[in-house]
Amino acid sequence: MTTNVVSNIPLTADATEKQALHSDANPVVAVTRAEELMAAVEVRGRELLHVADEKAAQLKAKAGVAYADAKVRADALRKETEGYVRENPLTSVCVALGAGFVVGILARK
Repeated sequence: MTTNVVSNIPLTADATEKQALHSDANPVVAVTRAEELMAAVEVRGRELLHVADEKAAQLKAKAGVAYADAKVRADALRKETEGYVRENPLTSVCVALGAGFVVGILARK
């Protein structure tokens, strides 16, 4: 006769069968536990996907704001540069020639 490991109470045939049903060695129990684990993993995966989608939306919104800000700054700089060139055409041409000369010397080397 076998005894219960926890309480050392002798097990009857019915108790032995019940313990076998709850044992990890039982294929039915193993399949059930595997299905429960797969379901839990699927639920957690969906939760993580939802969190990732929320983070992606937040980052997309921040990137949109940064892009719009950069576009406004670039447009303001372009307008400012155009205004300077229109007010000082000779200076602008001389600066462009000097910059071209420097770039040409550096490109040769």
